[in-house]
Amino acid sequence: MIAVHAAVLPLAAGDSSGLMYAGLGTLGLGLLVLLVLAVPRERRLTTEERVVQYAARAAAGMPSGGAPIPPPTADDSPLQSAKSAAANVLKRNKGLETKIAQRLDGAGSSWRPAEWLLMHAGVFLGVSILGLLIGGGNLVIGLIFIAIGAIGPWFYLSFKRNRRKKKFERQLPDTLQLMSGSLAAGLSLAQSVDTIVRDGAEPVTSEFRKVLVETRLGLSLETALQGVADRFQSKDFEWVVMAINIQRQVGGNLAELLSTVAGTMREREYIRRQVAALAAEGKLSALVLGGLPPAFLGYLLLANREYVMVLFTRTLGIFMLVGGSVILGVGALWMNKIVKVEV
Repeated sequence: MIAVHAAVLPLAAGDSSGLMYAGLGTLGLGLLVLLVLAVPRERRLTTEERVVQYAARAAAGMPSGGAPIPPPTADDSPLQSAKSAAANVLKRNKGLETKIAQRLDGAGSSWRPAEWLLMHAGVFLGVSILGLLIGGGNLVIGLIFIAIGAIGPWFYLSFKRNRRKKKFERQLPDTLQLMSGSLAAGLSLAQSVDTIVRDGAEPVTSEFRKVLVETRLGLSLETALQGVADRFQSKDFEWVVMAINIQRQVGGNLAELLSTVAGTMREREYIRRQVAALAAEGKLSALVLGGLPPAFLGYLLLANREYVMVLFTRTLGIFMLVGGSVILGVGALWMNKIVKVEV
């Protein structure tokens, strides 16, 4: 009986190890295929891309007889096939495609939703393999890394979008003041926008360049400016667009109006910075208290793995991890609500 039990234990361990290596091999094969598909190849330009190139050339002031658009090439590359498959997936879910496109536009990325979906899949596979290698096949560690691979790219995109939005709103008062000066000098609103494109700084320059391109393609100036406000979801710029629309309807001195709006935004930014300075200590405390437990757990996994692996291998340890994570999450949300002040 003892001999049979001793023979079964190595077999079970061998089966578990075989399953782990089979999973690693499958994930590795999927990542390898994705990397092969990501090799850049020449492809045929779509009609949309030709229009974008023509509009960009027109916005840059290049003559129509400039450098020709690249000739069409074969588009049967694996990368193009993968992009087409991703585009077909997004076509079945228009809400997801719209959400990805809005976040990419807000972050100032030139990627398309299908390309972002492929990159997201590659990051997910890579982080999942890393989690299996670090955890040695442990289910809890594997799930943690899988969650990081699934959510991490979205957080990164949101971070870039928020950082670009803040930079845009910091530059907005100076931009409005420059527009006001241009209007007071006798230029039209479209010419003042062109002045911003030539003399402004990023990201205002690129966004106003899009406004000029869209107006040359047939959109009204007010609609193009509203598109900027929608991409950034900026209440400040929505006020600017609303002020321009009201002035167009009832008349008035637009230069003086924009100057007044710029002054109001400067005052709000001043108050915003004062509030941020007063709340900085609380935000730092919340960051330290929220980040210290997972950071220390990661250190223990690297420094003394056997000591901390009890939390991942026993039922009581798993319950302790889940309970601690829930309590930590509630505390982090609570501290965030306390130190966050809307201006």
